[in-house]
Amino acid sequence: MIGAIRELCKRIDHNRAPLWSTVRKEVIARDRFCKACGKKHNLQVHHIVPFRVLPERELDKTNLITLCGRCHLMIGHLDYWKAYNLSVVEDANRVLMRIRRRAV
Repeated sequence: MIGAIRELCKRIDHNRAPLWSTVRKEVIARDRFCKACGKKHNLQVHHIVPFRVLPERELDKTNLITLCGRCHLMIGHLDYWKAYNLSVVEDANRVLMRIRRRAV
């Protein structure tokens, strides 16, 4: 499964703008952690409105949010890579607040 996801990511990266790698690093540096669970590893950048829908917003940092791999799939894509969640920012914030308030 992980190998298939890596292959998919490689294919997608070939369709990216030349500056995507730079913008991706800047967004991760800006956010510093997964905006849904707070983790600081396996960070990925998710397009709020997918670049296949609005290609002109591919590098727009206001259209990007940092999520870990698990949250990227679950919250960013609603557990289905072909789907997208336009409420990803609100949903991620809601999950993060619940995690921070949980009783231990």
